[in-house]
Amino acid sequence: MKGPILQLISGEDMTTVILSFFSVFVLLFLCFPFRAYMKAWVAKKLGDDTAENAGMLTLNPLVHIDLMGALCMLLCCFGWSRPTPINLSRCRKYSIRKSAILISLMGIMSLIILGLILIILSKVLYLVFKTTEAIETVSMISGALSQAALISVYIAVLNLIPVPGFDGYVLIQGLLPRNAAIFIERNSNIINLIVLVLLVSGILSGPLSFLSAIIYLGLDLITFWIG
Repeated sequence: MKGPILQLISGEDMTTVILSFFSVFVLLFLCFPFRAYMKAWVAKKLGDDTAENAGMLTLNPLVHIDLMGALCMLLCCFGWSRPTPINLSRCRKYSIRKSAILISLMGIMSLIILGLILIILSKVLYLVFKTTEAIETVSMISGALSQAALISVYIAVLNLIPVPGFDGYVLIQGLLPRNAAIFIERNSNIINLIVLVLLVSGILSGPLSFLSAIIYLGLDLITFWIG
């Protein structure tokens, strides 16, 4: 899957290139920082200030950007941010297992919450300015916010994948038979490589996009009261 830079070099349609750059921008400057901040915030509430001491309890995107991960996104639309440092042994309010689940749940829910916020902003913006002369510009910005919301929801769904490195694996880890958990841990590199190939090739795009669309529609429905 080509990222915006490769799309630009290969001479693809400029609309496609612009949308691709926009998607990367949303990930780097909205989704990744918000998710990392919320996970660090929950960890702090549970007693672990590791992320705070590392300066990562912040929404500043520059703190969370991983240069290689950002470059990969620009080249192949798949990348990552700096990992949020968490020391579960310092989360003393609950057990290590429960603390890990709560932090991972926030990793997923934060992106859905961000999607909801963006949808509300999109609708409010359009409602306030729909009768003004700036309606065309407002419609474009409103559409961009809606697209950003969909991207945020998509990343939340992506993180539900139950393999090591994703929040989804933390949620099911305690439910797995011991032998299965050991097998997955020992072969995590191979499993992650397979998932990466499936993502880059687009094979997983259909199921992930379908579930994302359902969640997005749900968020859109619960904001029916706006306008």
